[in-house]
Amino acid sequence: MKIEYTLKEVKDNVFAVIVPNDYDRAMLFCRVQEFYESDSEQFVETDFDMWEYVRWYSMKNKNSFTYAKDWSGFNIPFKVAVNCMIAIKNKTPYDDVMEEIIDEILRNHNYSLSSYIIGTKIDSGSTFKHEMCHALYYTSKIYKETSNVLTSLIPKNYKKIFKDNLMVLGYNKSVIEDEIQAYMMTNYNAKYFSKGVPIDWMKRTHEYYKEQLNKYL
Repeated sequence: MKIEYTLKEVKDNVFAVIVPNDYDRAMLFCRVQEFYESDSEQFVETDFDMWEYVRWYSMKNKNSFTYAKDWSGFNIPFKVAVNCMIAIKNKTPYDDVMEEIIDEILRNHNYSLSSYIIGTKIDSGSTFKHEMCHALYYTSKIYKETSNVLTSLIPKNYKKIFKDNLMVLGYNKSVIEDEIQAYMMTNYNAKYFSKGVPIDWMKRTHEYYKEQLNKYL
């Protein structure tokens, strides 16, 4: 299968896969993303059948497979993507393209086990910045430590609201802290994330996150 994509090393150990087509981007990353952090443990770090995943996702979305509509940006540790491609026996054509991308990184780029891959439509804008926040949370010790301090200052009741909202959206509980910092840095006012928290507080806290973390982006 041929899909249009560009591979760029956008920061040390951070590789961006730019895929203009929304459906191709979603299906290219679907396998590795769900292998990494599906909200159903039956798919995490397992050799799952893609058709079974499509059925499961459709059943929880009124019998409609809305994955490409629901998710526009993607992020995974490089080593997880490698492990996924090793684990999967019955690959789809999109998995073959992901394997091609991984092979290109292994052959032609400086990489390490702490490298990270993000997938976006373009290499700018809020979605790109959101995914870069995830990448730096994983690859930069100082970024992660600083963002964790900021997140620890969030009132417990607000933090619980964020967690509940994110779980409803379909995030795995293991990435909640990471998602909170990425949303607070970018699309903090998205209703599906911020619903239930005062918008003035959200705006002030967003500005403080940016003040502390923008220098690393």
